[in-house]
Amino acid sequence: MRARQRFLGLSPDHRPRSDEDVMLPEQVQFASGARCQLRQQLCAPGRLRGGLLFGSLRAGLLEVLLASPMGFPWWYADVDDAVLTVDERYVFGWSDCVAAVHGEQVDWRGNWIAYPDSSLPDVREDLTWLQLGASLGLFDDCHVLLVVGWEEGRLAGRAYSVDAGEAVTLECTFFR
Repeated sequence: MRARQRFLGLSPDHRPRSDEDVMLPEQVQFASGARCQLRQQLCAPGRLRGGLLFGSLRAGLLEVLLASPMGFPWWYADVDDAVLTVDERYVFGWSDCVAAVHGEQVDWRGNWIAYPDSSLPDVREDLTWLQLGASLGLFDDCHVLLVVGWEEGRLAGRAYSVDAGEAVTLECTFFR
């Protein structure tokens, strides 16, 4: 699990078994549960908010099954980049629960953020968060940033990864 690697320094306990297992994400799709969780977050405007994305990656497709909040807002009241601050106890709890229900193929695959007005910001703002998160080790070629908001009354988002220090825009689909 990624949480064990990040916070405990443990090596991954599985190796890629096929070429499909090592393909980097090119597209991000959201299952109904993740869409519902993101919509609920967008209905609570007023502050910058974020959370964790749990899903599985296979053959270039990252399927996001769950989108958790980041924890309680008062945990991060004094932190400037709070939307990307990760409480390891919270991440371990979510990761353990997700693995117990879905198996270890479903793991923490990225983070999402939403702006105080729940709309999508200018892309330049996305890239600022992407660079900050990459410097914190949150985003790389396999772990994504999702910026989510309302667009013409519908859930919309933009997804990014980082490859060799460069931003990569991923196809982002909120299927029905």
